[in-house]
Amino acid sequence: MLSQLRQNSSFLQQKYDIIKKIGEGGQGVVLLGQNKFTKQLVAIKKIKYQACLGQELDGIYKESIILKNLDHKNIVKMHYCYLMQNQKEITLVMEYLNGGSLINQANAKLSESDAKLYSKQIVDAIAYCHEKNIVHCDLKLENIMLTFQNSKQIKIIDFGVSNYIGQQQQIDNVLGTLSYLAPEKLMKSQKQIQPSQDVWAIGCIIYGLVFGSLPFDGVNSSETCRNIIQCNYSFPKKNINKDLTNLLSQIFINNPKKRINIFDIQNHTWFKEQPQLQKLNFNQISSHNGRSVSVSIMNSQKKSKDEDQIQIFSQRKIIFNRRSNTRNDKLSFLNKIK
Repeated sequence: MLSQLRQNSSFLQQKYDIIKKIGEGGQGVVLLGQNKFTKQLVAIKKIKYQACLGQELDGIYKESIILKNLDHKNIVKMHYCYLMQNQKEITLVMEYLNGGSLINQANAKLSESDAKLYSKQIVDAIAYCHEKNIVHCDLKLENIMLTFQNSKQIKIIDFGVSNYIGQQQQIDNVLGTLSYLAPEKLMKSQKQIQPSQDVWAIGCIIYGLVFGSLPFDGVNSSETCRNIIQCNYSFPKKNINKDLTNLLSQIFINNPKKRINIFDIQNHTWFKEQPQLQKLNFNQISSHNGRSVSVSIMNSQKKSKDEDQIQIFSQRKIIFNRRSNTRNDKLSFLNKIK
């Protein structure tokens, strides 16, 4: 499939100046580049062809096709995807984002107004995807980036496991991240990719942004699975906005056919009073000791601005290992409750 990608090894040198290396891993390197003509900064990832499994190569190809067909202010842009002529390297040229992921915001003292501002952008972007029959399939706080520091504009990234509505679900692996998985994905009661699984994940993200914790996280994977399947969640504080509780109650429904859709979420009363995008003063954000362990641990390792940018790209070896672990955790739990 990758043979259909452009194969012009001199194109990068003609169009981009390489500024510096901003990341390196087992699959290749990530470079910061600048368009020679527009001066636009880009992230360039060079992936070693032999470091990818066949399924990973298909994922790269599918992600490039999907992103090339998406044009939304809250979705990361992929400019080019190349298979170099020597067949030894795949090169991705993507929009450069350096504001950090929303996991950092969820771990701060985020006001409900700011949580709503971020959530509305996510909902609008996913509504756009669903209109085009595309399901992201791995929505989570780590896959949502701020465009740059002191900005509140977000971009959804990592479409590596995204797919089209109606396509068959994976049989052997549960694709996605456990804390954000819908119950029908764990139970495999839904045989085809459906928008409802993105809606569930958006509910988890909204909850995480408002409360600083994820709604179904337990002390271990088995408890998390149980909470998801039984739709067992609670609110960590009193005096919750009634519009917010109403929205979440329509999202966290076991039966995906009864779950609210993304377009009704767009029009929900919780989003009626929507603040405008303003610059975010990071100096005024302090750590919140009351945040959940699940979010705090993920944020405990301080990342540099450049390291955050690497999250733009699917680190597929990690992703595939994570999928296998998720499946094993699920099977172990299901065996226990039989």
